[in-house]
Amino acid sequence: MKNKNLVITALFIFLAAGVFAQPGNMQQNKKSGGMFMNIPDLTEAQQTQLKEMRTLHMKEMLPLRNELKEKQAHLQTLQTADNPNMNEINALIDDLGAIKTKMAKKHAAFRQEVRKILTDDQRVYFDMHAGQMHKKMMKKKGPQGKMMNK
Repeated sequence: MKNKNLVITALFIFLAAGVFAQPGNMQQNKKSGGMFMNIPDLTEAQQTQLKEMRTLHMKEMLPLRNELKEKQAHLQTLQTADNPNMNEINALIDDLGAIKTKMAKKHAAFRQEVRKILTDDQRVYFDMHAGQMHKKMMKKKGPQGKMMNK
């Protein structure tokens, strides 16, 4: 029961926070200058620093995302087997939860690093608008995170 609660909690954290770590709509980012460019009064130095931080963060997250996708595919294979091994399935679910938790922690640390280089006014703006990117992504994607046809 504890493992199930841990997995559910990890999934919730991942869904609530993990989207922010994704690059999002690249066309929109090109037009607006990037995901941080809507923050008011960013200096050139801040913009450069944010861009470098974001790139490093994405490089950190990429192997975790890849591992997550591989384990999700393996889980799908295990769950659709003629004679599924529940011990193996449960162990894989635990692994998925651990990866998602690690990703959520890395994202939380990244957000705090971003906040450190902002002024008080910029930080308030950043904190207030953090959920908007998630909402936009969820409108464009279906429940499984796949792009929906319009």
